Amino acid sequence: MSYVSEALDTTVRYTGKHTAVIVVTGDVDLHTAPVLRAEALTAMTQGARHLVLDMAEVDFVDSTGLSTLIVLLHAAQEAGGSLRVASVPERLVRMVTMTGIAELLPVHDTVADALAALDVAEGVDDAGKEGVDGAADEGVVVSATPSAGRGVEVSVTASAGRGADVSDVSATAMADHGVDDAVGGTGPSR
Repeated sequence: MSYVSEALDTTVRYTGKHTAVIVVTGDVDLHTAPVLRAEALTAMTQGARHLVLDMAEVDFVDSTGLSTLIVLLHAAQEAGGSLRVASVPERLVRMVTMTGIAELLPVHDTVADALAALDVAEGVDDAGKEGVDGAADEGVVVSATPSAGRGVEVSVTASAGRGADVSDVSATAMADHGVDDAVGGTGPSR
C-alpha cells in the first residue's frame, strides 16, 4: 500500500536579483505538487527567473511531482531563465535518471554547485546586487505550507534593511485549479 503525504513545506531564499533557491521538504505527489508549483511560480512573478530546487529533504516523488518539474522547467525557460535541481537524495537519483528528467534538467550534488554552474552557464552575476524588488539578498524569505481546503498559505519575511516592499503578497494553489496568484494585486492567473 502506498502512502501519500499531504505535507510539503517550501522555503524560498532569493540569492540574487534573478535567482532563487527553493528548499523542498516532504513528499512531492498528487496532493502536494501544487504547493511546489505555486511557490516556484510566485518566485518567478517576483523576478526570479533562475530557480534551484534543493531536494535534500524530499522523501518521495510520484509522476505528478515529476510532471511538475517539467512544467516548472518550461515556465522558467519561457521567462528567459532556467531550473536546476540540487541535493537529490540517492533514493530518488535512479528515478530522475531512468525517467530522463536528468537529460532535460541539470542535476547537481549541492546547491552551491548549482548556483556556480548557473553563474557560468547563464552568465548570471547576482553577487553583491540587491535582491528581488530591491530587497537585500539575504533579507527576503518566502515560505509556503498547505492549508485547509488544499490551498497554500504563503508568508513573506523581509529584513528592515534596504527596503523590500512585500505588501499584498499571496499565492493560492488548488490541486484541480492551478495557481491563482496576487502579488500587489496583479499577476497572471493560471
